[in-house]
Amino acid sequence: MSDPEILQAIRDGRDHAAFTALYVHLPKVIRLVKANSGGRDEAKDIFQDALVIFHRKARTEGFTLTSSISTFLFAICRNLWREELRRRDRSLTDWKLEGLPDEPADLTALLAREGEYRTAEQALRSLGEKCLEVLKRFYILHEPLTQIARALGFAGEGAAKTRKYKCLEEARRRYRQLVDTNTIQHA
Repeated sequence: MSDPEILQAIRDGRDHAAFTALYVHLPKVIRLVKANSGGRDEAKDIFQDALVIFHRKARTEGFTLTSSISTFLFAICRNLWREELRRRDRSLTDWKLEGLPDEPADLTALLAREGEYRTAEQALRSLGEKCLEVLKRFYILHEPLTQIARALGFAGEGAAKTRKYKCLEEARRRYRQLVDTNTIQHA
């Protein structure tokens, strides 16, 4: 499958076909990770994360690929593994990348946004089930507050509105706390 065909498959919701075609790039990532203090399972995890990032980016309206998918995916993997080594406090002085493609120029910004997404997801997952359900119904499913109140057993629209506000504030507080913790750990 060619790069344009893979992108079109992702945009059409034919993810299985696209991911099957993308897995031809896994051996290269395994070599990278193994050459830089990692193992096969870690490489597979990094590759999976890169596929999620690529999938999210490919489905973004207006996304234009400025390199081959192979180069783009590999650059994401390389940066994810580099970040993992930093997180583990491992030295990057012997980073082995000879003969490997350069990363696309916009990748640093993409990875920064992806880190923000992961932090937000972590903050949301730390909320209770009821809060997650309220936020999902309101922001993702776009249900009216009266319908949310009925479905979740709140006294009325006002109670649902109050709960949504408190859940959102708690999610924001947890997000800021995670950002602060990560900033301190990387300082």
